[in-house]
Amino acid sequence: MSPDRDGTANIHNKRGAAAMVAQVAAKVAEWQPVVERYARLGNRHLAGRVVLLCGLFGVFLLAALRFGAEPLPRSAWQELGLASEAPALRRIYVRDAENLVRIFADSGYRLEAVKNGAPVPRLSVTALPRDMEAVSDSEARKRLFLRTLLPLVLQVNAELRQARAKVIAALDARAAGRLGATDALWLDSVAEWYGAAPGDAADLLSRIDAVPPSLALAQAAQESGWGTSRFALRANALFGQRSWGDDAEGLRPAAAARRDFKVRGFPDLMSAVRAYLHNLNSHRAYQDLRQRRARARALGTPLHALNLVGGLKSYSEEGQSYVLALSELITSNGLQALDGAKLGKLAPGQ
Repeated sequence: MSPDRDGTANIHNKRGAAAMVAQVAAKVAEWQPVVERYARLGNRHLAGRVVLLCGLFGVFLLAALRFGAEPLPRSAWQELGLASEAPALRRIYVRDAENLVRIFADSGYRLEAVKNGAPVPRLSVTALPRDMEAVSDSEARKRLFLRTLLPLVLQVNAELRQARAKVIAALDARAAGRLGATDALWLDSVAEWYGAAPGDAADLLSRIDAVPPSLALAQAAQESGWGTSRFALRANALFGQRSWGDDAEGLRPAAAARRDFKVRGFPDLMSAVRAYLHNLNSHRAYQDLRQRRARARALGTPLHALNLVGGLKSYSEEGQSYVLALSELITSNGLQALDGAKLGKLAPGQ
């Protein structure tokens, strides 16, 4: 091909490329408004979906704040090392009472066997069956309630005994002048959380201690109607603990004369039991109970529910009548026979 013909071909190629570019540009210009319109519609629909999702999330959040459970402040049991770090109990989620009865049967869990020395299975039922009230046999309902709560009470008592031993070791080290700075800070934090007088070892030890299971079971039964109250079923509130103020979390009693409190809710039954024991061990209203318990410890005698219950006059507005009702509930249901109950051994690896 001669140079003249090569130059002519290049000119034709350039003209063809320019024409193609012009065609593409024309197509882009033609479709640009359509693309922009659909983009705007898509953005509008996306924004609508975002607004809808945010609205639904807000509704769920308000419902959770209104009806949800309130956990322990700052997870103090875990932060202070007063709760077991390992999963000492196997968490159980149940649909209904029949399902829970089946689980207990499969585990060989019977109250009569426990009273005769059989170990209590390490089961942590997270919430009572919603159809608890529908269990028509009152004795069967009581047995189901007691079997649900007993492992939890035993576990929290075990945690308290472990914490007490740790506190005693720290107090001994402090008395000997060999308590490290970290342990000293921990000891001060524990004393503050329990409301103990600063530097008062006797006061602190009177607060970090267990209670007879029969006492805890009796109060749970009395306060929750054997697990049938709406507070127990909707908020895991077993012990009638109150939260105060307009911003308090929990459920408001329907027929209460006072409207400045709610019944405190919890994320699960274990949290309710821990909060109950902490309440007895820290609130000034139950100093009499703690003194009765401390005297029994000093004398080396076993803790007796019918003795300690006399220190609960302030737990209810009914006062002494409440104490008598608890005493009757303990004796008529033979709950003291469960005071010697022990949790089964930990599974391998726990």
